[in-house]
Amino acid sequence: MTVPSKYRDETPDGVVVTKGLDGNLMVYAKETFDVFAQSMNGISVTDPNLRSFRRDILGNSAELTYDSAGRILIPLHLRKLAGIEENVMIIGSGDYFEIWDFDRLEAYEANRDPEAQAKAWASLNITTTRGN
Repeated sequence: MTVPSKYRDETPDGVVVTKGLDGNLMVYAKETFDVFAQSMNGISVTDPNLRSFRRDILGNSAELTYDSAGRILIPLHLRKLAGIEENVMIIGSGDYFEIWDFDRLEAYEANRDPEAQAKAWASLNITTTRGN
């Protein structure tokens, strides 16, 4: 898969691709993923939910580099997890980007409840104004 130049410019040393949380894949710069992995390594292994989360994210990650055409080869097991066969959509998400199978993304979007989503977003402490 060819990664758009905007994302390649931000991740010149390659990326780490891992299982996403919504049936997609998440793609991080190697340095960012290392910080993420370190924080996960600091959580207790005695909690089964945390163990499962670590297994899903760390156990399903692959470190990839770009070829001369700016492409990455996503391992088959990750493509299967995300249902990726042919058409994909890349969505920027702050310090990572997501790779979605196009049909899976359409189904995900169609099943979202706009009212519930608005309530969930309203509960977040996010602003577009800078503090003084």
